[in-house]
Amino acid sequence: MKNDISTLKDVQFLVDKFYAQVQEDPYLGPIFNKRLAGKWDMHHRKLYRFWHTVLLRRPDYFGDPVPMHFSLNINQSHFDQWLIIWSQTVDDYFEGMIAERAKFRGNTMARAFLSKINRASNLEI
Repeated sequence: MKNDISTLKDVQFLVDKFYAQVQEDPYLGPIFNKRLAGKWDMHHRKLYRFWHTVLLRRPDYFGDPVPMHFSLNINQSHFDQWLIIWSQTVDDYFEGMIAERAKFRGNTMARAFLSKINRASNLEI
């Protein structure tokens, strides 16, 4: 039986496992690896705080993560792949209420991010 996500260490483990797969993914890897070359550790530290806040409702992250994605030239298919990897990573290592929240919140955030990215790109036309 797998445990649920319940601590900052669990969040860190999830983020590390997830982004290790993203880095190797033939579709997402080139985008993230180019943007984050030499900055993965800093990115992980931000994401630890972000997901800690989202999943365990600890106020560790403040800010707006969406604008940094505007220049990545990503679309629905990128978010679809992101969600496949995210959900699979959660399922591989965790189960329970917070694990389900992680998948739900991943989906809602992907939709929100994509909507904001699309609005921003329409404003630039």
